Amino acid sequence: MTTAFSFLLAVGLLVFLHEMGHYAAARTVGVYVERFSVGFGPKLVAWRDRRGCEWVLALLPLGGYVKMWDDAAAGEAPALASPGSDFASKSLRARSWIVVAGPLVNLVFAAIAFTCLAMIGRTEPAPIVEQPLANSPAALAGLRGSDRILEVDGQAIRSFSEVRWHLLRQAIGRGEIRTQLSVLGSDGQARELLLVVPASTKAEEDPEATLARTGLAPESRAVVITRVLPGSPAERAGLLPGLVILGADGVMVSRPDELISRVKQGAGAPIELEVVETTDALSHEEKPGTRRHIRLEPARDSSGSPRLGIGLAAATELVERRAGFFEAAWLGVLRTIQTAELSLKAMGRMLMGDLSWRQLSGPASIADAAGQSAAHGPLAFLSFLGLVSVSIGVLNLLPLPLLDGGHLLYHFFEWIRGRPLPEAVQRAGQRIGLALILALTILALASDVLRFFGPF
Repeated sequence: MTTAFSFLLAVGLLVFLHEMGHYAAARTVGVYVERFSVGFGPKLVAWRDRRGCEWVLALLPLGGYVKMWDDAAAGEAPALASPGSDFASKSLRARSWIVVAGPLVNLVFAAIAFTCLAMIGRTEPAPIVEQPLANSPAALAGLRGSDRILEVDGQAIRSFSEVRWHLLRQAIGRGEIRTQLSVLGSDGQARELLLVVPASTKAEEDPEATLARTGLAPESRAVVITRVLPGSPAERAGLLPGLVILGADGVMVSRPDELISRVKQGAGAPIELEVVETTDALSHEEKPGTRRHIRLEPARDSSGSPRLGIGLAAATELVERRAGFFEAAWLGVLRTIQTAELSLKAMGRMLMGDLSWRQLSGPASIADAAGQSAAHGPLAFLSFLGLVSVSIGVLNLLPLPLLDGGHLLYHFFEWIRGRPLPEAVQRAGQRIGLALILALTILALASDVLRFFGPF
């Protein structure tokens, strides 16, 4: 239910903003708007304002439209329309402004969302790396455990999330990673390293998988309990979320996989955990007098594997990222530009066959992402809205008839020729655009099916 509500809220809000851009631009140049609809199909709610515009909330929320009076197409003028207020009579510049305003509002909203997130701030893992696996690209580059990444390609780094974003942009845009790192070792020595991850021979590889192949991970100091399942051995033993596990059976553990491995190796035998409370969520500093040993006996799940009934995460050093207004505004604009650039590069690589079409997200994937982000809180949901808003803006600017970018393409040819394209040419373009959009929709739906249900 949360997923469906979050999806409808996200789509409804972003569609409303997009169409409001068209509506507001039309009003600024004196075009009469007959209808503003969020959704398609039968009307759920409708009312008419004093200017004669009908505002509609329709049954199918996946889209919307603004219907403007077009004297050439509609014939008789609406009762409240003034002379010269039809769309076709306006200058090329005015009509182009109306068309571009929708995607522009989506991009502006994304920049505002990212600006707000930068001003509010959040805690993220520090850019300190775990000892990479032998022969991984990170190890071959010369990275060692406890190295702190200071710069990536000359850009100052404040958190591990910034490192991931920089590398992910390369993985999506180029399929390979080749980046210069400035690091500070635990011995205080600075080093310059070159991290290289060759492109995969498989086009269907997810860019996240390319990122995982680097071997980079934030350094884990201990293991933190994120949740405790009701009725589990952990609950009966008194374990609580937020406790940090330092060791198991007298052996220090610093990563979740180490603890999981010890539980499995014990084959269900009782295990003694050394746990401690922390005073500071950022540094995981130990709270005096809280260290204790807890003995518990794992339970068996349906497959017979031993389980403690706890969720685990790496206890990394954390940093708090927060920016002032002007810095946050710049970061918001920069993140919007970078995200739009990534979207275009990904589309280009799909067209060239270098990136699998399975990376497309259909309604089910978007709904799932909406639900997951909403479950992580309002800031995560705001970040999701920003990303989707960029996607809507970029998609609508593609030069395909039926999309805003297609109308701008027609306007471009009209500017070149000095008159509109012939009606026959425009109708042919509309049919081609419709076919391409339907093909894209089918691919996105197929991608959803394969993502959630696997191949047939």
